[in-house]
Amino acid sequence: MSDQYEGKQGWTRVLFIAAFWLVFYLTQLVIAAVVIAQCLFTLISGAPNSYLLKFGESLSKYVQEILRYVTFNTDQRPFPFSDFPTSDIVITVDTTEA
Repeated sequence: MSDQYEGKQGWTRVLFIAAFWLVFYLTQLVIAAVVIAQCLFTLISGAPNSYLLKFGESLSKYVQEILRYVTFNTDQRPFPFSDFPTSDIVITVDTTEA
């Protein structure tokens, strides 16, 4: 084990991992709500909600950042210690009417 994780820094990392693991489980509840809302929206309107698409993508990137941190694949702490991930989805507004 490298000197980077010995002593106080090692315990600090363990505490952050425990905190982010809890955030990971809470995020699963938010994901479940997004899935249910998106399914209902799609059934009612016939198309997925574009704002939920963007939020879902950002949320999935956030979960990936958490998992990369807790598995020691990165030392970059996820949100709120860094910016919340942004979505790459571009929403286009159709101004033409049929």
